Amino acid sequence: MTLIPLEKIKTVGLAGAGAVGYGWAALLLARGYNVIACDPAEEAQTRLEQAVIERWPSLRRLGVATSDHPPFERLQFATSLAQMAKDSDLVQENAPENPAIKSDVISEIDAHLPADRLILSSSGGVPPSQLQSYCQAPERLVLGHPFHPAHIIPLVEVVGGAQSSPEAVELALQFYRGLGKYPIHLKREMVGHLSNRLQFALLREAAHCLATGVASASDIDAAIRWGLGPRWALMGGLMTFNLAGGSGGLSSLLDRFGDDIQRWWDALEPTQLTPAVRSALVAGAQELTAEKSNDDWAQWRDETLIEFFRFVSEHPFPSDQ
Repeated sequence: MTLIPLEKIKTVGLAGAGAVGYGWAALLLARGYNVIACDPAEEAQTRLEQAVIERWPSLRRLGVATSDHPPFERLQFATSLAQMAKDSDLVQENAPENPAIKSDVISEIDAHLPADRLILSSSGGVPPSQLQSYCQAPERLVLGHPFHPAHIIPLVEVVGGAQSSPEAVELALQFYRGLGKYPIHLKREMVGHLSNRLQFALLREAAHCLATGVASASDIDAAIRWGLGPRWALMGGLMTFNLAGGSGGLSSLLDRFGDDIQRWWDALEPTQLTPAVRSALVAGAQELTAEKSNDDWAQWRDETLIEFFRFVSEHPFPSDQ
């Protein structure tokens, strides 16, 4: 199939202007795109504009936004999905994670978006092949799953469905790189994609340790914050595993400790969200928040992430240099 080239994409449609849409809108405006948003909620436009204003200082500190104020002259709000799609060069869909809603939204976009335009979905739960079943031109739909807060976290998971064309996947990767994102390409579909599977594998074991009294919530999180997390933030789990083998690398590590590693894996127990586990998790969260609101914690997180990513930009991964 023939898709509009990256350099001709000037206007991006946003189908859904909620928490994910807020981040996309702010980032797209900061990167020079025109944005046409569409959301059926009351006062959606007012809330979107306020959300962009709130996110703009973060983008300024990251060096992404160059103007003092958001360029709202490049932000429009469409009255219908059809109007938004007709006037867009690419659409990023952000509808709720409900297949019944997504089917209506994506089929309407597909019906009115010109044939050479890409449809990207922020879906974290509905697989791309299912999303493609709502399209007459399924080959142009690709999943582009961001991570919250979407205007700060670089990662985007790019996943093609069974009918996605290689050209559509490549254009999606190019588009996200142009936004300053770090897209990763998942070569096949999995429930939860990749990053959430990694995240929830760790959370499952954390929940097990909390519910069985192995350690307090504060100490479980401290194990990540002061041990695993700093290393993983720099190089990820697999490279950390490799370095644990010293000069001999991962091969040496597996030769020496393979049986131990297998025993540790075998000891991991499946964890169910029973009432007891739910209660332990809620109590643990109350312990961790220490009487501060989640809004306070989110503000601290965002401000600190900005400083972290500025540090990372000054200390590039050796293989990226």
